Amino acid sequence: MKNITGIIILLIFTLSIPVSGADTDAYFSKIYVDGVNADSNGLKLLLRASERHSGAHFQPYVVNVDFILMDGGKSIFSEKVRQISVGETIGGTAEIVQPWYVSLEEGRSYTALAEINLVENGNVEYLTTASANFTAIMDATTTDIYGDSIGASATVKGMSMVPLDAKIIFSLKQDGTILEVREVKAPYIMSNDREKTVDVLWSKSLQPGVYVIATELRGEGTIARYDKAITVEKKQTPVTPATPIPAAPGFQWYFAMGAMLVIILARRNKK
Repeated sequence: MKNITGIIILLIFTLSIPVSGADTDAYFSKIYVDGVNADSNGLKLLLRASERHSGAHFQPYVVNVDFILMDGGKSIFSEKVRQISVGETIGGTAEIVQPWYVSLEEGRSYTALAEINLVENGNVEYLTTASANFTAIMDATTTDIYGDSIGASATVKGMSMVPLDAKIIFSLKQDGTILEVREVKAPYIMSNDREKTVDVLWSKSLQPGVYVIATELRGEGTIARYDKAITVEKKQTPVTPATPIPAAPGFQWYFAMGAMLVIILARRNKK
């Protein structure tokens, strides 16, 4: 009995030791979903390949992912992404970002799905589904402000597929005192639009000095703030050079003729 027990222990110990050769190339056939998150802009999916040995190497795989956006029990958006490699990078992960290209409604709840399929030897095998719920919100940000003695402008970028319904409030400050406030409608944009710029004019031209332009992007509440310092330089008055008065036409000729006439008269008087 002791001999049999010893043989079993020896076998277990032997199998636990890595063996060189073809056996060391045996892989696990699994992909892990390390993270999934969705919001009004899109879905982010983080996949990780199974470890090959000690974690330093990973089995590479190719997957297809079907992204679906659900409103209640109805699909309102779908996108198929093919030939995604997983396991080739350090850490064995692949990050996939899928934007939504449909407008969403503020305050409405949605469900985002990602159906992951493993592709091996030309065959597609269903692997798993990752999902995330979210409530749509209106979101945007101010990316830049420009200002001078005449007025100011703000550049706005959409961060959500909920159309932006907001206004921009410009506050002109100097030494902590608000000198002027201007308000303008924000551009009607979503996250799949380009940045857009809006302008305001001051009631009067600013005197030379340093100022702060504070902006607030406001919907039902404050969405984003952005401040910028500007310097208004003193205008340089151009100096116009004096224009010399041109000589009268033929002045030199008349002077020469007069001189000759004086000489002729002087000679006659001598005679």
